[in-house]
Amino acid sequence: MIKVDPDTVWFPLRLRIHLKTYMPGHGNGWDNLFLKNCPRYNSLQGPIEVISRQGAIQLENNIQNCGGVGGTGEDHFIVNCLQQLGVPPQMKPGLLNDKYCDGYGDCTNSWKVAFHPYKNPAQFMECFNKSKEAEHSSK
Repeated sequence: MIKVDPDTVWFPLRLRIHLKTYMPGHGNGWDNLFLKNCPRYNSLQGPIEVISRQGAIQLENNIQNCGGVGGTGEDHFIVNCLQQLGVPPQMKPGLLNDKYCDGYGDCTNSWKVAFHPYKNPAQFMECFNKSKEAEHSSK
């Protein structure tokens, strides 16, 4: 399962490459994990959330059993609930360039999967184009 905020520029093909490279079992339906994307805070930040099929099924079937996580943001709720359900995290620093996590934006990175935040259409497209340009020049 993948959830992406509307102000996040992201590249689905890059995500697929990351998953196949670093999670060889991806796609077999048996991985039970979620991906953290912010090394600075050792956390999952909400602009892009990646949960394996098994992790998502576990969440769907048992979300009512998650306690003590009310009043938190949606991303913190999901992380706390998944951990309560025994779904382990795996850090993937290549997933996200986030102004709030990294302290800067760098759309020239051709390996990152997602970039956040880009609130207006002009900024969004500028970031998208810069990253695609960097991707083509690195080949």
